[in-house]
Amino acid sequence: MTLLNHKLTKQFDYRWHSIAQVRRSSIPKGIQPWLTTRFSITAKLRQAGHLRVEVLEDTWQSPSPRERLRLGLKSREMARVRSVILFVDNEPVVYARSIIPARSLRGAWRYLPYLDNRPLGGYVYKSKALRRSQTEVVKLPAGLIQNCAEPLWARRSVFMEYGPGILVNEAFYPAIARFTQAAGQL
Repeated sequence: MTLLNHKLTKQFDYRWHSIAQVRRSSIPKGIQPWLTTRFSITAKLRQAGHLRVEVLEDTWQSPSPRERLRLGLKSREMARVRSVILFVDNEPVVYARSIIPARSLRGAWRYLPYLDNRPLGGYVYKSKALRRSQTEVVKLPAGLIQNCAEPLWARRSVFMEYGPGILVNEAFYPAIARFTQAAGQL
């Protein structure tokens, strides 16, 4: 069973902004540290409780026009699109959509299509040569997640080591605020 409204989440095709362009007071206090942390969300969620990954989708497909533009992909270039929900202590806390171009599947990243229910962050953050783009944020519309009437805050960035990199989008459920303190220094 999924909690997502797929018509709204399919492409995460919204207008993103640098965190510096967003009024910090508009972001809930329990969500703000998750949007701005430079640490692995996966590692921090593991500190907060029992982490479980539910894979919603993991297939080859064409990224959205904005995803394609963000990664500098050609018009017909395909990517592995992986959508998951991260749960802490059986509470959904993050919806993530990752765009992994075929050209990025080299080195240690060649194993990413075989993650199954393991988190992507566990692999991406292992490299010492990893670079990360500036984080962009957006306030997503209410109704994005079924049974969640609130708008959601999300962040995205590109992790670069091979090829054009990996675009990772993460939308934070309001429930994540309950795990902020248990996650330690964000």
